[in-house]
Amino acid sequence: MISKYLFSVLMACLCILISVPVLADDENSSSSDNQTHLTLGVIPSGNTSPFHKELIKGMINAAADKNLTIEVRPPDTEENITAQKLAMQLFIDEHVDVICLNTLNTSVLSPEIQAASNAGIPVLVYNTLTPAHDESIAEYIGYNQFTGAAELGSYTARILAEKQNDASNTVQGKTFILRGLPGFHADHRTDGFVTGLSQSPGITITNEAVAGWDRKTAKQIAVQALKDNPAINIFYGNSDEMAIGAAEAVQEQGKHVNSDILCVGIDGNAPTLAMIKNGTMTATLGVYPDRMGTVVVEQAEKVLKGEQVPRYLETPSTVVDSQNLDAYLNGSTWTEPVESVPEPDIR
Repeated sequence: MISKYLFSVLMACLCILISVPVLADDENSSSSDNQTHLTLGVIPSGNTSPFHKELIKGMINAAADKNLTIEVRPPDTEENITAQKLAMQLFIDEHVDVICLNTLNTSVLSPEIQAASNAGIPVLVYNTLTPAHDESIAEYIGYNQFTGAAELGSYTARILAEKQNDASNTVQGKTFILRGLPGFHADHRTDGFVTGLSQSPGITITNEAVAGWDRKTAKQIAVQALKDNPAINIFYGNSDEMAIGAAEAVQEQGKHVNSDILCVGIDGNAPTLAMIKNGTMTATLGVYPDRMGTVVVEQAEKVLKGEQVPRYLETPSTVVDSQNLDAYLNGSTWTEPVESVPEPDIR
C-alpha cells in the first residue's frame, strides 16, 4: 500500500504537471524586439476559492499591458504545502524572474525561498503581513488581517444591538466561529474578530470549529450547530466561502439571514457580494482581491527594475454591507496601499 506521504507527493506532482500556465495576452503586450520578456511565477495557496481566482485575474489584467507573463502553479488543496515546495523548485529550475507566493505556512517554505534568493530570483509574499523566519523575502503585500477582522467584529456587534433595539454594551448574543485551516491567517482573523466583539461583553462565543476554508464543510458544521443551539445569533467565517456555507445552513434550517441570524465573512468575493445584494448575507470584510493582484504585479515590476520597495505594503480592507456595496463595487472605497509594519504571529 502506498503511504499517505508518498500519495501526497504524487498528487502534488500531478497537480503541478497538469496546471496550465496563465499567460498575459501577447497581442496586448507592449513587448518589442529590444525588450526582455519577464515571467512571474505565481503560487497561490489554493485553486478553488473565488478569492484566489479573482486575485489571479487581477494579476493577469495588470500584466496584459506590460512585458510580463503570468504563470500559475496552484496546489490541489490548501493544506498541500508539499505541492507548493515542488512548484517553488520548478520555478527556480525554470529561472523565472520573480516568484509571488501565498501560503498558509511561509516558514516551512524557507529552504525554497532561500534557494530562490541564491538563484537571484526575488520572492514576494502576498495576502499577509506576517513575516516568515527568513530574511530573503523581497516584500510582503496584504491587508492587516487582525485589525480588519476586529473592524468586522465591532460592526457585527453594533448591527446585532441595532437589530435587538439594544445598546452595544448591554446587547446579548451567541456567536459560532468557522475557522480556516490552522495557521496565522485563521489565528489573526479569529482573534481580531473576537477582539472587535469584546465591545459587547454580552455577546459570547458558544463554539468554534475548523471548516478548512470550505463552503460544504462549513454548511455541515453550521447545520449541526443550529440543531445543538438554535439560539445562535451570529455565524462568522474566517473566509467568505465558510460564511456562505453558514448562510446556506441557516436557510436550510428554516431561518432567515439578517432577520434571524447574522452571517459575516472575510474576502469580498463576487458570490458573497451578490448575496449581500439579495439579502442572504449580512456583510463581508472586503479586501479587494482583484486589486490586490494588480498591486502584486506592480510591486513585482518595481523589484525587477531595481526600485526600492517597502518591506511591508499594506493594502486596504473595509466592511461591506448593503449600504456601501455599490461604492465597493465601483472602487470608490479603495485607498492606495501604504508602507506598514509586520503583523506578528500571535500564537
